Amino acid sequence: MFKYVIPLFLFGLFATISGCGGQEKANFKEAQQFIAVDFNNEGTILAGISKNGTIILWDSVKQAKLQSLESKDRKASSLDFNKDGSLLAVGQDGGNVQIVSIPDGDEKQVIKSGTSIIKAIAFSPDGKSLAIASNKAIEIWSTTNFKKSFTLAKSAQMQELIWTPDSKSILSGGSDFDLHVYAIDGTYQNILKGHTKAISALAVSKDGKKVASGDRSGKVRVWDWGGKNPSSKDFEGHLGGVDSLSFSPDASILASAGRDDLVKTWNTSSLENLQTFKGHKNDVRGVVFAPDGQTIASAGLDGFVKIWEIK
Repeated sequence: MFKYVIPLFLFGLFATISGCGGQEKANFKEAQQFIAVDFNNEGTILAGISKNGTIILWDSVKQAKLQSLESKDRKASSLDFNKDGSLLAVGQDGGNVQIVSIPDGDEKQVIKSGTSIIKAIAFSPDGKSLAIASNKAIEIWSTTNFKKSFTLAKSAQMQELIWTPDSKSILSGGSDFDLHVYAIDGTYQNILKGHTKAISALAVSKDGKKVASGDRSGKVRVWDWGGKNPSSKDFEGHLGGVDSLSFSPDASILASAGRDDLVKTWNTSSLENLQTFKGHKNDVRGVVFAPDGQTIASAGLDGFVKIWEIK
């Protein structure tokens, strides 16, 4: 379970530094290797998760550290805020998902998924369900009673998953290179091909009209969503692989993070590279747009979580 460790309200490293094509607004340094980052619904709280399961919460407005939460479980893999930002789900390699109340950081629930390694988790946009992807299956759990609703069919090891904005479908990708689309009742809707390496990042736009998928070769594919067979175009995003993707609220910009230590933004229509953010000294494993679309946050293995200004 989580244990409250350090409440700090006036701590954090703040800097404004010019990067290559991008402005660094703030950075937070910890003795951690960060692998994921997420904003709450208002963009006021930023959560980062490290490989060893430590969760750190920051006030993104005041650039101040709020608190650290430690897990007694094994290495962590993913995190996600629910719709109203009152809950934070944390995936653990031991097979559990821990639900933490925000902002107090108290453990509310532990979901024992019955799987060995959790790869990705995501609350449904309507807040009614939590999807859990592991190396064995994709499970859907009710957030009302935290009981499992059903298990989706599995064809390969799933690395990533996302919900469509209407909470009616789930998209997942992994080691078979394909993008799988499931209806909420667990039936297959589609299997989309195009990647030649394992899918390692997924994002869907707020309006549901675009989907982005990234793979271990470094390619990013942007899909015009809608219809039975969505069309797509791809481009070279990062050397060494893409680890995270996030759309701006208006879907005009896509942010990407990769194993070349870079964060980039792209025009979703022309696929032109808009900005390149340099500052991390190791793989960038997480990137997310703030709800206002003015900034993005990134999480790296170098121990930094950074906030960048979008121009």
